[in-house]
Amino acid sequence: MSASRFYITTPIYYVNATPHLGTFYTTVVADALARFHRATGDDTFFLTGLDEHGQKIERIAAERGLALQTYCDGVAAQFQETWKRAEISNDDFVRTTSERHKKAVAEMWGRMEKAGDIYQAEYDGMYCVGCEDWKSEDDVIVVNGEKVCPIHQRPVERVKEKNYFFRLSKYADYLLELYEQPGGFLRPESRKNEVASFVRGGLRDLSISRMKKSVSWCIPVPGDPEHTVYVWIDALTNYLTVLGGPNAVAAGGAAAARWAACTHLIAKDILRFHAVYWPAMLKSAGLPPPKGVFCHGYLTVKGQKISKSMPATRVDPMTIAADLDAATGTDVGVELMRYFVLREYSLGGDGDFTYEALLQRYESDLGNDLGNLLNRTVNMAQQFLGGRVDASAGEGGGDGLATLADEAAQVRAHWETFTPSQALEQIWHSVRNANRYIDAKKPWVVAKQEAQTNPGGRSAAINEILAHCCAWLRAIASMVAPAMPEVAKKILRQLGRPQDEANVWPSEFKEFWPGGTMSKAEPMFPRLDAERKAALIAKWLPPEAAAPAAPAKPAADANTVATTDIQKPAQQDVQPRSKTDVKTDAAAPSAAPGQIDLADFEKIDLRTARVLTCERVPKTEKLLKLTLDLGTEQRTVVSGIAGAYAPEALVGRTVVYLANLKPAKLRGVVSQGMILAAGDAEVLALAALDRDVPPGTKIR
Repeated sequence: MSASRFYITTPIYYVNATPHLGTFYTTVVADALARFHRATGDDTFFLTGLDEHGQKIERIAAERGLALQTYCDGVAAQFQETWKRAEISNDDFVRTTSERHKKAVAEMWGRMEKAGDIYQAEYDGMYCVGCEDWKSEDDVIVVNGEKVCPIHQRPVERVKEKNYFFRLSKYADYLLELYEQPGGFLRPESRKNEVASFVRGGLRDLSISRMKKSVSWCIPVPGDPEHTVYVWIDALTNYLTVLGGPNAVAAGGAAAARWAACTHLIAKDILRFHAVYWPAMLKSAGLPPPKGVFCHGYLTVKGQKISKSMPATRVDPMTIAADLDAATGTDVGVELMRYFVLREYSLGGDGDFTYEALLQRYESDLGNDLGNLLNRTVNMAQQFLGGRVDASAGEGGGDGLATLADEAAQVRAHWETFTPSQALEQIWHSVRNANRYIDAKKPWVVAKQEAQTNPGGRSAAINEILAHCCAWLRAIASMVAPAMPEVAKKILRQLGRPQDEANVWPSEFKEFWPGGTMSKAEPMFPRLDAERKAALIAKWLPPEAAAPAAPAKPAADANTVATTDIQKPAQQDVQPRSKTDVKTDAAAPSAAPGQIDLADFEKIDLRTARVLTCERVPKTEKLLKLTLDLGTEQRTVVSGIAGAYAPEALVGRTVVYLANLKPAKLRGVVSQGMILAAGDAEVLALAALDRDVPPGTKIR
């Protein structure tokens, strides 16, 4: 049986900036998916690279006094070095300034022109240099009388020139049919609906060139050197360049087979280019669409999209990794960053980045759970068995291998459906079960008992217990390797197993535990005390973000909800108060809470809840409406946390929920209880747990 094919691409990143957390996120997700598919035996190809043309690049190179190619070469070197340090396993790295790519773009243009889909006309409209995209009136906002790109927060430019156009409008019906085909061309479903709505609204033909005198740093239009190819046709063709170009794909064979297996992993700001322009261009060129497009959301910092132009949102993952290595005396900083972005965020939605959450994952998931399991197992093997744990088929001769295979199948399903966060959550279910197994079996007690009954003898009972732990650690290493390849190898090394087992999926294991001689236990995730954590966060925060916050101003509108240590719901539909009332409330000293006894506390029903959906309450700035999963039922809560969290950042999170609070109506929505958060004048953080527990778990 031949292997399935898997071809994954990242966007090719613009060389106006060096790698940051946003590009790191997309690339690590693609890398993890590629590593998983290689481990399961699929014929895998992983592509990333750089988009080096365009007006923006011309201007940046000129500002720095560099030749254009010299500037691009320098940024390319930085990207390639960063991806090497980040353990990115791409099979090719495409650059749009390469000769092979220029040839592919010329082929693409020629095929579209032959189809009769390219013509010349006058263009008069708006253009955003930051997006390298034309803008309609619906695409811009007005700020101080100027039309501004909402993404880059900069004025758009007026362009009037004779350009080449692509008959995009011709392909509206084709695109709508493509979106509805079985297999899900566009994922997640919400993105498909968004794009389909855009297409149904009517497509206009697309300007696909610029005058060379306006933008010279692009590929010349074939047969017309006075025009250059629109940067997005240039950029999108890269996915075919590495297969030999459009003509090679059209010819069939290996290139066509690879293309049929291609999924583009992108962020939502370039969804229209990949889901509308690109498949229409491919159809015009006589080429099939890729297998699909998977669109993820933004990573934000305090709700703001990460951007080089906004210093408070700049997060350098490699600097963080290096600082963590220095603080812990290890080399797992990169592995933590990889694990964090894969585990913390549900792929498809937005996610908000905080340094506190990063360090919490390090301490809880990696240190307390995985690191603890490995240290306990290896130390007890050294202490009780001289370091050698003999082979085992499972407790009582049972079929432990089948149990491992069942767990691996569940994890595999998550990787295959582009849900890495759920894959890692499932793996950590196994990690915690293995820790609970040790607690239940108490091998240290068994050792004392056997020392009395069989002094000096080798304990078969302890070997069986530790073989179970070793078998699960071996499988865990294999399943976690797509996210943390070096950690996986270190686990196997300590277990006395070949490191290349990290590249084998557990379903291919031939034995439950083949045996192994443990090496010396080496803590992989040393604990960070509170002082070192605070020092790291202070170092990472930009000066403007680390500065003391100005005193909070009293609210001038009581249509927003004040926040305290516990989010207070309104007891009725909120009505505006007078300004005098507001000032009086703000000036009044806050009294210390009175003491309560245990009986009072026992009246409170606190439970864990998982956020299923979250959206803003219309016509308010601070209110979010959340649907919570309590395990046995779902409830709706309105909370005044919109100033601290984007709605998408909350989906999938576990929160602390006050379940027996009397329902209250807020802005027409009945709020059934409330979620807990820290803060006084403003929300600082949601109450959180140090590990995952099922929804509805009682908190006491």
